[in-house]
Amino acid sequence: MNLSVGIVGLPSVGKSALFSALTKRSTGGGRSTTATVPVPDERLDVLAEMVHPKRVAHAGVQMVDVAGLMRGAAAKEGGLGSQFLGQLQGVNALALVLRCFDAPELGLEPPKPLDDLESMVLEFQLSDLSRIDKRLERTSKTAKSGDAAARREEKTLLELREALDAGRPAKSVEVPETDAAALKDLALTTLKSLIFVANVSEDDLAVLHNPDAEDPHGVRSMIADIQQAAATHEAEVAVVSAQLEAELAELEEADALDYLASLNVEETGLSRFISAAYRELGLLTFLTAGEPEVRAWTVRQGAKAPEAAGTIHSDIERGFIRAEVTQYEKLVEAGSQQKAKELGYTRLEGKEYVMREGDVVYFRFNV
Repeated sequence: MNLSVGIVGLPSVGKSALFSALTKRSTGGGRSTTATVPVPDERLDVLAEMVHPKRVAHAGVQMVDVAGLMRGAAAKEGGLGSQFLGQLQGVNALALVLRCFDAPELGLEPPKPLDDLESMVLEFQLSDLSRIDKRLERTSKTAKSGDAAARREEKTLLELREALDAGRPAKSVEVPETDAAALKDLALTTLKSLIFVANVSEDDLAVLHNPDAEDPHGVRSMIADIQQAAATHEAEVAVVSAQLEAELAELEEADALDYLASLNVEETGLSRFISAAYRELGLLTFLTAGEPEVRAWTVRQGAKAPEAAGTIHSDIERGFIRAEVTQYEKLVEAGSQQKAKELGYTRLEGKEYVMREGDVVYFRFNV
């Protein structure tokens, strides 16, 4: 499946700098603000050493640097703007960038990430309310004529408006699948999954990864507050440093990892960001390993084997017979696919098998 994340933020939070650092793409000079980045996955390198494929293909995440969000925009004529809303329509999740670093040289006040967060959430709620009210005007007129579909839609719209009026997101309302499809064109922002991206300085990132280090800027408290807010909003948190990621982008991979290790940081910001997105969206990765290619594939948690097969090709799903499944760790332990079969690590699974993280799979099919 395709995974797309919109990066959103108020002015001066480091949103575009973060996009550029994570994607190694510039947002200046009229260049595209959309980029697909490979999902870091060391397992692919291990499998490639085992089967010597012609190519290695990572799963990809599309990142969108969404047009700037201003406080009070939703209340103005035109709302959040067609460009802003248009960019959000195709994304699976919103990454809300929160400034957690001091920048007095830029004339910025001390960071207040929770205030910024509530401002953005309020803008999304007001925008959704405006679109629901406009839709209700049309739908209610049709409902009065006795149209059953319009009455059902009116009921759903009123439930959504009640939730938003109470400060709850549209995704808190249980909407039947058929009704949700009818309202898809509304593209409600508060239906989307959220990731809170705490953008910290390089020094403060090191503080967070070194328990004994002093905390002169109170970054530990800021992150704790953001995590608490995330629990309330059913969101995930990713702590990154756009400043550090920009520096790492200029280094060779081995040098970048060495530098991170010197800070006692195990993962890049990109890895933490993508991990948060996968958790929030309920996704997992399965792997295929053969002579043509070693590849990572993304599928939703709870997907059964035929659905996973369909992410490779619809013909494989349609003609699904069985799946040969070996857990990645067991395959590595065995040292080869043939040895894994001999040791009984490889299983034959049918249509009801629920995919698990790290499954290495070969699908048998016939069309």
